[in-house]
Amino acid sequence: MPALALPARRAVPVAVGLYVAVLVSRAFAPDYLDMHAVLIAVPAVVAMAYRPWLTATAGVVALATRLLLNPHVYGGGGDKSTTGVSAAILIVTLFGCWVGWERRRQDARLHRVQSVAEVAQRALLRPVPRAIGRFGFAVRYRAAAEEASIGGDLYEVLETPYGVRVLLGDVRGKGLEAVDMAARTLGAFREAAYDAPTLAEVGARVDRSLNRQLGTEDFVTAVMVELCPGEGTMQVLACGHPSPLLVRGGTVGEVIAEAGLPLGMGLLPAATARAVEQVPFRPGDVLLMHTDGVTEARNTSGAFYPLGRHLTTYAHNDAAGMLDAVEQALIAHVGGKLEDDAAMLAVTLTGPLLKIVKPARALEPTHQSA
Repeated sequence: MPALALPARRAVPVAVGLYVAVLVSRAFAPDYLDMHAVLIAVPAVVAMAYRPWLTATAGVVALATRLLLNPHVYGGGGDKSTTGVSAAILIVTLFGCWVGWERRRQDARLHRVQSVAEVAQRALLRPVPRAIGRFGFAVRYRAAAEEASIGGDLYEVLETPYGVRVLLGDVRGKGLEAVDMAARTLGAFREAAYDAPTLAEVGARVDRSLNRQLGTEDFVTAVMVELCPGEGTMQVLACGHPSPLLVRGGTVGEVIAEAGLPLGMGLLPAATARAVEQVPFRPGDVLLMHTDGVTEARNTSGAFYPLGRHLTTYAHNDAAGMLDAVEQALIAHVGGKLEDDAAMLAVTLTGPLLKIVKPARALEPTHQSA
């Protein structure tokens, strides 16, 4: 009962309706039709939505109305049933005040827990920069679990000495275990992305790290992209993940990259050799990385969400605007409820960039003679 809550917009008309019904019945209903007992429900309904003092006020109004409509309740003409109704109103009012107080205490505790969870979620999935140089970024994430901000999908955008490195992935499983796997994957990527000189080495390091940390049946599908200003190309490393989509000149196509094994399966010989594809990336292009929660979302007829078709309509240089439109169409397609986590990360190139020099090796300290 303390956890039960009724939205205020619904409690008000219900309580007022009950109160008006009693007054109308007094004026027009036959004498044998006694609706006064309905007043007991008025403080009960108010208690489900409002603070204890409002519940007490509703109880006082209901009890006063009961006495005004039947002033002989406590006189010689009263009976036990009418006295019982008044006593019931008083009891329900007191109990409703306790319910309201207990609910507010639980709400405060839940708010504290949610605040801690939100801080943890922001630390795990940090906000993506809107732009790095002329590269624009936007991300949209919807967790399938109710009241959750994160799930088994993950993303990251990092500006490193070797270029901008982007990760989008999907861990096996759901729930808290999936969140834990996502946190481990992001930690491994954030460390490797700054140290490894090539994207292939980034993938290898993340793979080795997850192989040590995850269970034998756990794995993470992912796609990594390296963007180097001034080079006119991007590098794409696929690890068992759906291919990114590239929008160019109003047409949509898949970025063809050799599909390697998912991350966390480094003991398998085939996982040691991961091919990195060079893909042209020109001003005006839009790269969309996504998880299978987007393309495998079904409507009531069982049809998959037509992501590629919608991109031809919504794609433009404003990555955030494009993702807003795609997300709204996705939610409309599934009728408002996703069955799996869905993540989308868009990258745009708005103009020519200055070329940067990749460091070929780590800098060594110099020694001066005294």
